[in-house]
Amino acid sequence: MVQGGETGAERSDGVTSFACALEELKERGSALLVVGSVPEEVYARMSAKMLGDGDASPRRRLLVTPVSGVSHRDFRLEGVSRRTPEWTRIVQYESHARHAAAADADAAVVSSPDGPVEIGAANGHGDDRTAADGRDPLAEIVDGEIIDLGLAVAETIDQFDGIASGLSPAELRVAFDCLPTLLSEYDRETVFRFVHVLGNNVRSVGGMAHFWLPQGRRSETVRLFEPLFDATVELRLDGHELAQRWHFRDADISSEWLSFD
Repeated sequence: MVQGGETGAERSDGVTSFACALEELKERGSALLVVGSVPEEVYARMSAKMLGDGDASPRRRLLVTPVSGVSHRDFRLEGVSRRTPEWTRIVQYESHARHAAAADADAAVVSSPDGPVEIGAANGHGDDRTAADGRDPLAEIVDGEIIDLGLAVAETIDQFDGIASGLSPAELRVAFDCLPTLLSEYDRETVFRFVHVLGNNVRSVGGMAHFWLPQGRRSETVRLFEPLFDATVELRLDGHELAQRWHFRDADISSEWLSFD
């Protein structure tokens, strides 16, 4: 490990500094930016760990994913014993553009023996498509604008906090996978404000959220968003092995490349 701004003997204590910085994030609540040009399934392995995979402590987990490209049952929740709405939620975001196309298709008129029948579009929040198409029954589908997504996530966090009568530090774990989708549909300033508000919502209840942005750390987009986060976690594949490197903003600490295991 290397601690920023330190040399010689001070560097030998980098492991302790890294551990202390990570523990502080757990205690006060945090938002982490996970970056790196790695396949989605590679990121998902890291995400599962951040959600508390194998952690004996009670965790309330919230996954925020785009509808497109999402498997019907997210493997990050495999092995999670508390698969009930009190402990585990999934918010699936159907972007405005995708929703508009789907609405046009759903509103089509088809023939029947009794004359034309209109097939209505499903409603925006938690509709019965979960049962009809095999989606995870814990999933709430949010379609529409970025503000609809923000409201759904904030409401879920408030519900978790109410159920717990006040969340303990690091009890809430949030995986936010929708940054690429939002950046493809909205200007950076809009997404920047959204991330700023969401990160503060998570911190306010002592939770830990990680946001996935599949670009290199030196990319312009990562450099723009990085100041919003308490730490940035770089991922890379070293051959077939996943490696990670952490950069803590306030503590000015960066780790070496570490094995995922």
